[in-house]
Formats: sequence, structure tokens, C-alpha cells
Amino acid sequence: AQGLAGSGRGPAGEFWEGGARERERAGPRQLVAAMSGQVDVNTLDTGTLCFHDAQLDYYGKRAAAACGTPVQPDDTKGLPEGDFVVHVWDITDGQQKPVAQLRGHEGPVWKVAWAHPKFGSLLATCSYDMKVIIWKEVNGQWGKASVDTAHSASVNDVEFCPWEHGLRLACASSDGTISVLTYEPSQAQWRRSVFQAHPCGAQSVSWAPMCKGDAHNNGPPPMRLASGGCDNSVSIWKCDAEVWSQETPLLMQAHTDWVRKVAWRPDGTSTIASGAWDKSVVIWKQEMEGHPWRQLSKISVSGKVEGLAWSVTGSILAVSFDNGDATLYRESDDGRTYEEVGKCGEQGYTELPKANAAVAPGFDLSAALAPHAATPPADQAMASSGSELAHQQQQQQSVLEAFGM
Repeated sequence: AQGLAGSGRGPAGEFWEGGARERERAGPRQLVAAMSGQVDVNTLDTGTLCFHDAQLDYYGKRAAAACGTPVQPDDTKGLPEGDFVVHVWDITDGQQKPVAQLRGHEGPVWKVAWAHPKFGSLLATCSYDMKVIIWKEVNGQWGKASVDTAHSASVNDVEFCPWEHGLRLACASSDGTISVLTYEPSQAQWRRSVFQAHPCGAQSVSWAPMCKGDAHNNGPPPMRLASGGCDNSVSIWKCDAEVWSQETPLLMQAHTDWVRKVAWRPDGTSTIASGAWDKSVVIWKQEMEGHPWRQLSKISVSGKVEGLAWSVTGSILAVSFDNGDATLYRESDDGRTYEEVGKCGEQGYTELPKANAAVAPGFDLSAALAPHAATPPADQAMASSGSELAHQQQQQQSVLEAFGM
């Protein structure tokens, strides 16, 4: 069963069924999985190092974690310090068996990403050292399949494309560019393309999903990417004949600080979430390709956003913050609001009662909440309590079903 986990803080990363960053902390890290109608909490111990990011593989049987500098650095030592190791664990059947420690980076590792198993056991990592390393496991031994050193600043995010587009890896860098590494089977080598994306630095990339029924002139639809950067903007990119260009019309400016994470909803509805340091998450939607993107909803959150991830069905959005916590939001039936349904922190996962929803501009929620302002009579209290318990159980089941549990 795939679930969610915690991670440390850095320029990129997430983990909730592949998404949700947490603050830099040492010691045991939480691994939370929804199984058999309940939420189980396990830990992965990374010692005294920061835990910047963690990802489950396609089958949810392995976890990879990116580590970096110590939580309490030694000021008497020159920077950088730390071992910058990528840890891989086997987590099948509830075990936590170390599989590998991948060493090759010379700075904090910000992000890890698994490729589709169609291409074998491949893992990509990116780092402050300006490198992108693609690791490959052969007969239980891990080695470097490719090392890209062409970026001139920290590489903050990496993500493999849907397998239908082949074996491609998008990389976002503080040098303002996005690079796409493509494996050419006929030549048995990786080809690199690059384009300018965000002048002040690119922070995040997310591929558009492939969905059933997608077609474009009797062939697969064009590859598309969403990106966020230090210019406070979200951009959409399209690839035609291996040439990347920005889609128009451009998305309107909705954030007032760095966009740290973008996440394309996996259900094929052309919906994107963007999270920023301005303590907001914006939900964008495009009705048809070529039409303008509109702001569907803006969620005010409690902290600076560090990570975003959708559930498999797209009905749950996980948001993680710089304070180490993560909150789960569920879309309302009308698609215009998002309400908190759970929180994940150092103490584990907590189901939340129905609360105020994040509302699209122009929607008046006060009238809908007014009937609940009055205190129920004593003879109705027990009935209300029972109803609330049933509602919470239904909410929990909905969350589990959203992740195929």
C-alpha cells in the first residue's frame, strides 16, 4: 500500500504518495501508510542528518531518501559538511531493511525521483553541487548510469515523465533553466536539451499526466511541463519536435513570493496546484488545450509551502510546510472549495472534523456556516456527537479510497 511520509527542508522535495516536505530534523523520520482501514506510522532513521526528500517507488516497496548537512552544523568546520548520501530501504511487509547508500554528490541532496519500472530500477537525484545523477540497479548493485554537470547553480528538482513519452528526466535549476535529459536506446546514451524558464531561478517541475483517451493527430499528445520559480510565477511548457516553448496565454500572477512547488493533478482534468512562500496554494484549471488557465481556488495556509502532492485519484491534495507539518485537503463536490481533512506531523496522522473550506474568490461561505453557529440543545448533543463520529469515519474511509485502499 502506498502512503505518505515526512522529509526535511531544502530547495525542493516532497513525499505523500510521492510528496510532502518537512523541516530539517534529525533522527527517526515518519513513514505513514494507509492500510486496511487504518493509518499506520513507522519510522526511518537517518541519524543526525537532514532528511530533505523521500519517495516511494512505483510499487511502494522501496523508499529512497535524500540527506544533506547536519541539523546542528559545526561552525568550526568549513562548508560544506555532511555525507550527502542517498539512502534506499526495502519496506515490504512492514520491514525497514537498508538496501543501498548511494554516494556521489558533494553537497546537500535536494530531491530523489524513481523512474517507471518499465525501464528497470532507476533513481534520479539532484543536489546543491549542481549535479544530476541517474542511478541504476543491476543484480542488486547500484551504480551511476549518467552524471549531468552542465547546470551552473543548484539543481532543485527532478522528475521523470510518464513512461509513454519514453525515459526522460526534467530538472529545475537555480541558474534559471530547465533541462530535459532523454535516453536514446539506439545510441545507449543520454541527450540533453535546455531552455530558459525563470530568470531568478527555477524551483520545481511537474509533468502533465498521460490519461486514457489522450490523442493528438493519431499520436500521443505533446509533452507538457509545469514549472514554478523565484520570479513568483507558474509557467506551462510544451514540446513539439523536441523543441520546448512556453504556452500562451500566460498564467496570471497569483503569488507574491517564490513558487516552491507545482503539481499536476493526475486525473487528466488539466488542473495544477502551485504552492509558494506567500503561504498560499493556488489551484489552476484549463478547460481545453489552448484556452487560458483560470484560478479555480486559492487556499490560505498556515506556513510557507515546501511541498505538494495529489492522491492517485486527484481528490486529495497534501501540502507540507517549512515548520515540519503537512495538511491534507479534499475537494468539495462543486469543485470550488477545499477543506482540511487531516494533518500529519511528528506525532503521526490526525483526522480532522469538517472545517471551513478554502473558497474560490466571490463565494460566500458565511451563509452556509450560519446554521451551525447556535449551540445544540442538550437532548440533541448525543445525536450530534454520534453524527460527527460517523462523519469522521466516512471522511477517513474516503481518504483511504482516494489512495486505492
